[in-house]
Amino acid sequence: MKKLFAVLLAALMLMPLCVGIVSAGDFYLEQDFLHDDTFTLGDVNDDGAVNAMDSYYLKTDIAGVCEIAINTDASDFDADGMNAAPDAYSLKLCLAGVKTAEDFENGKQTYKMTIGGVDISDMSIVLPEGYSEDENIYFAYLNFMKYVRYITGVEIPMTEGEATTDHAVYFHEVELDSDLGRELGIEGYKYDVTDGNLNIYGTYRGKMYAVYDILEDYLGIRFYSNSESFLYKQRLVDIPEGTAVTKIPEINFRYARHTFGRNPKHHFFPNKLNGSQLSGHDEFFYGSKIGPLYSNAHSFVEYWQMGTGSWPNDSGLPEGMSEYVYSADMYDYKFKSGTTYGAHKGKDEYSWQPCATSEEEFDVLFEGMIDCNRMIMSWGRSTFIEEGQTLFSFSIADNQYYCSCRNCVKIKRNEGYSGLYLSLYNKATEKAQDYYPGVRLYGIVYAKDFPKTIKPHPNFVILYCGIGCDNHILGKEECYAGGGQLKDMSTNKGMSNALDSEALPFWGNLCKETGAELWFWIYPVTYHYYLSCCPNVLNIYWNMKWLHEEANVTGFFYEGGGTTYNFETLKEYMAVKFMWDPDMTYDEWLAILKEYLYMNYGDGYEELYQYILLQTEAGDQCGTCFINNFDRPGDMYSYEFLAEHYDEMRGLLVTAYDKAKTDDQRYRVQTLLVCCDFMGLSSVHTDWYVNGNNVELYKQRFDWMHSFIVNNNLRVFSSDIYSWPRNADYETNPMVTLYEEGSRRLGVYP
Repeated sequence: MKKLFAVLLAALMLMPLCVGIVSAGDFYLEQDFLHDDTFTLGDVNDDGAVNAMDSYYLKTDIAGVCEIAINTDASDFDADGMNAAPDAYSLKLCLAGVKTAEDFENGKQTYKMTIGGVDISDMSIVLPEGYSEDENIYFAYLNFMKYVRYITGVEIPMTEGEATTDHAVYFHEVELDSDLGRELGIEGYKYDVTDGNLNIYGTYRGKMYAVYDILEDYLGIRFYSNSESFLYKQRLVDIPEGTAVTKIPEINFRYARHTFGRNPKHHFFPNKLNGSQLSGHDEFFYGSKIGPLYSNAHSFVEYWQMGTGSWPNDSGLPEGMSEYVYSADMYDYKFKSGTTYGAHKGKDEYSWQPCATSEEEFDVLFEGMIDCNRMIMSWGRSTFIEEGQTLFSFSIADNQYYCSCRNCVKIKRNEGYSGLYLSLYNKATEKAQDYYPGVRLYGIVYAKDFPKTIKPHPNFVILYCGIGCDNHILGKEECYAGGGQLKDMSTNKGMSNALDSEALPFWGNLCKETGAELWFWIYPVTYHYYLSCCPNVLNIYWNMKWLHEEANVTGFFYEGGGTTYNFETLKEYMAVKFMWDPDMTYDEWLAILKEYLYMNYGDGYEELYQYILLQTEAGDQCGTCFINNFDRPGDMYSYEFLAEHYDEMRGLLVTAYDKAKTDDQRYRVQTLLVCCDFMGLSSVHTDWYVNGNNVELYKQRFDWMHSFIVNNNLRVFSSDIYSWPRNADYETNPMVTLYEEGSRRLGVYP
């Protein structure tokens, strides 16, 4: 049976924990493991000592009259999965000094592993004859073998065609055009345990995903960061006879921008991500044949460049800018002149969108797309076009300055701006089939309207960009009608979720009707003010759940990046986990969240969870809607609430710091403490310092915060415009020292 995180965490609360980093370089895993000693053999009652009481509790458990729940891993000396007389005898020998616990250990995190009751040391791994090392089946086998060897110490031999042992792990190649292949698709898998054999089935990526799920569900691995993996200690792992698991992903596109880094083997593949934004991942190997988003989502600017040799509206072509070259080191495409292209690089990108009704402009954009993709595929980056898995961007730029010519405005009146550009998208999608039959295009939708009569082409993917408010959940009536009145009413930002909540189900139903897909670009990341995390951690689950179930969203682009502290990596990890298992309950999601806090920060995970709850409440108490790439910290938090709960929140972090076991964990908690002090000291500056009610404590905490930021060179803003001043003073509110003063909204202090 699959192990629920909630059960695991409940057990963790009762266990003494010892964490240490172990290098896996000798095993060619190219990553570090954080080992978790969740039990001590013989310490049956988990009191930190092995003594006569453990013997008593074990005997009463065997007799069925024990008054406490004992740790069965700690009592299972013979690793057979049950407590019996031999275990009691072994414990008695240890207490008598005849044996020690080390006599029953092998130095590995899993002492014994069986499949259908068969010890893996008596098994082999079987691959089909004629496999290639570039195929997913080989990569899946390699990971299964290497991780099992590292965790158990047993290296399972591999053969081709037929097993050399009575029982085996069989990797079955499934043809995509077979009945099972059509059921599983590109990424689905099946595995079962029958007659003591483990059978794994999949077409391309499915076998790899099956292995990663087995490693997580049974062998206790958590691929929680790009450089480290977490590994629980277990006495016995058994994948029982009769196990039968089928997994077909419900979310077809799963991507998170790389807060964790780019290594696909340690984070991207294990967490079942399958897309990219700009250049894709370098290592398109091992059957990773679901197409990347080859070009930046906002591709019209670059297609215009390719088609004309200039930026939109430029009057000349600088020498050497007509030919593209690829720079692998920069993960980007460049002109020979060295000028990077792409979103935010075009001189006129912020004020240009193409005319949606001009044949001439369409031809330039379409031919630019075809030429760009021919160029990219000439580098060997082509994938599964014939199966409709490759996606080409054909999309508006990153703004809402839509064409206002007579013909475009006429269509816009009836179909809205979304329908206006959808007609352009459909035209390109249909024409692209003449070049690449089955290819799909995708394009951005920013406008909150939706068309009356225009429907998306079956091979088109709508990438809807939201949300209008990061403080409230989609589908709820919690937002202000206008998102909170703005001081500067000339801006079109500051909207609520009301329009998104109306438009998204419409788009979802429209896509379901035509066979198109609706994907969602979700923005929980803290964009600018890195010392004041956007307090939307818990909203991620409810928003993604609503999008999937109520709006038929089948793909997510998670906007990550920024910093790796202040819960940004937590938010990304939680979104990724939801993408793979959107049917999980909120309690299961919270259990994963707490487990991440435990792995990343240490034993104070419960205190950190309580801190997140208070942080969330401070956001709820701010009294407005807010948008995390626009509003200031004063819009996102109630300073009054923070001032009232500052000491409580700080105390939780201090306790978490004291409970941390490693230097890395302590440093991560310290970065949270810096952020807590920044927000807390900003909220109490007038009371504590200006009014003189707690001057010395204010100065003490300010000095520590200031020193930590400077000494560790913490990045505090998304650009170099704002940096922490070397000679920061007490007189100025820290918020005003670093970020813009005040709020953009009426009635919000300061």
